[in-house]
Amino acid sequence: MAEPSGGPAAPMRVVAGMPLHVLDVGAGRPILMLHGNPLDHRVLSEPFEPWFAERPGYRRIYVDLPGFGASPASPAVNGSDDVVDVVERLLDQVQPGRQLLVIGQSFGAYIAEGLIARRPDRFSGAALICPMVVADPRARDLPEHVVIKVEPGLLDAADPGVVAAFRDDAVIEDAATWRFFQAAIGPAIRAADPDAVRRIEANYAFERIGLSWPVFDQPTLIVTGRQDSTVGYRDAWRIVDRYSRATFVVLDGAGHNAHVERIEVVLPLLADWLARVDDEARA
Repeated sequence: MAEPSGGPAAPMRVVAGMPLHVLDVGAGRPILMLHGNPLDHRVLSEPFEPWFAERPGYRRIYVDLPGFGASPASPAVNGSDDVVDVVERLLDQVQPGRQLLVIGQSFGAYIAEGLIARRPDRFSGAALICPMVVADPRARDLPEHVVIKVEPGLLDAADPGVVAAFRDDAVIEDAATWRFFQAAIGPAIRAADPDAVRRIEANYAFERIGLSWPVFDQPTLIVTGRQDSTVGYRDAWRIVDRYSRATFVVLDGAGHNAHVERIEVVLPLLADWLARVDDEARA
């Protein structure tokens, strides 16, 4: 992805004694951007930065969580609770004492939920994209993996191992989703620290967070994929009552990368969410 004009600000920060890669882009209302596992900021910046470039007034704070992307692993991070601790400390640096929005994808949405549960006063809105709701993969209510669309000849010359990784999640196999995989998913998987991933997954479910979930009364968007065989869509409905201002969407023709496979629907949904946030701020 080409950097926006002006480039990122302070790509490396030290938070609680550990370096974090933080891509800080644009100016205006701050939006914390949290990626899934085992990915990095590119899973959100690749599809969304061209759109935000045409929508001034938003500061995007893309974080590579500890052990992912360009952020080194830390022995102090051994589960989802620890990840929330680190991100909360980061917020005190990048936006002290002020509210933010948050967009979380998959595991990043789970971390967003933990942050909101702990500090609902820090957030004025949330967008959860294909959220991980049930930490234990064996306990998730999942549809079977299916492919809705295949572009003939697209992968004929590609490396079979890379194609197999692409097809693990792909519901739409076309040039756009293949480019996204090559630009964001594949490199991020290779960049992740496998030991850090294992330690976090060993303590995936919140233990110190989430015993009592407060109702979040700010504008919220929850987007799921009807064919998402990684986290599913039915489990996400179980959390909808935690968000009294939530729009809940199940997109056909979308898997775990619904924000790319159905980007023509997701972007208007994000625009509606941001408009609702703005209306709330003016009220």
